[in-house]
Amino acid sequence: MSTLSKEQLRAIVYYEFLQGQSVAEATANIHAAFKEDVLSRWTVNRFFNRFQSGDISFEDQPRSGRPSVLNDDDIREALKCNPNASTRELSMKLACCQTTIVRHLEALGYRKVVSTWVPHELHPFQLAARVSVSQSLLLRPHRKDLFRQLVTGDESWVLYVNHTRKKSWLPRGEPPPKEPKPNLHEKKVLLCCWWDMKGILYWELLPSGHTVTAQVYASQLQKLADKIGEKRGKRDQTTLLHDNARPHVAKLTQAKIDELGWEVLPHPPYSPDLAPSDYHLFRALKAHLREKRFNDQSELQTDIAQFFDAQPPEFWAAGIESLVDRWTYVVDHDGEYVVD
Repeated sequence: MSTLSKEQLRAIVYYEFLQGQSVAEATANIHAAFKEDVLSRWTVNRFFNRFQSGDISFEDQPRSGRPSVLNDDDIREALKCNPNASTRELSMKLACCQTTIVRHLEALGYRKVVSTWVPHELHPFQLAARVSVSQSLLLRPHRKDLFRQLVTGDESWVLYVNHTRKKSWLPRGEPPPKEPKPNLHEKKVLLCCWWDMKGILYWELLPSGHTVTAQVYASQLQKLADKIGEKRGKRDQTTLLHDNARPHVAKLTQAKIDELGWEVLPHPPYSPDLAPSDYHLFRALKAHLREKRFNDQSELQTDIAQFFDAQPPEFWAAGIESLVDRWTYVVDHDGEYVVD
């Protein structure tokens, strides 16, 4: 920690000013010399402005009258005009120091956040469709029976090498550890799976380089139907919840669903937040796979099978039952995405 007085530090700032340095350069030079942030850039800028006006005194200027009072409404109005404003910008706009701004923001309950990614920019008609479908599903009678007979499924890419960058605490000035950037074409395979409130019904990994077509999907649905017959009995009613991907809505797929005698639960377009596999199962699976590396598809398949087998009944039930809260959120928020 520096033992220099305020006057001495200001004299150093004046030296940087005389050398023709910019505010940023002066601040960086001072920090480099003392190995710590002894002066903020805002403070250096304030003294540069004073020196430019001809005032080269290093003492604090006398203050007259009562100190200015920062009005909370002024902060709210400034943030309304520019929600992305920094504390430095707010301090300059409202003529007070940054620490005062920070203190008031904390007292008002504000926090700096990064915008949240959403799957798609929804147009008004898409928002309306989400509300309409969610309302109809909330009003549907015999919800327990619906959830008992519901089967949901989807596809997701899984990687052989699962990279995750982590933050590390390091001494000031020490460079961060290096990590190779993931290859855009890293080896991966497509996981296809279907499940209900009790657990996994059917799943498979497609061969490397293969994707789902209508023909593939129709064949998978027949295999799924066979598994449902084994576990539930062939007379049990099945309601299928899947998204609107092309293979899922193709004529061949629809013909197979009609042949099986299944009902398809309505699902609004661009709504992964209303698909249990997306918001529940795949999220948990990706967390399980984090930092893992697999040499071949067999190793990956074994690990995924162990993950599915390890999940308790409550895990599967929670994924289905949370649909109610999500439908309600969509209705209450005019179709906006559920943000987790």
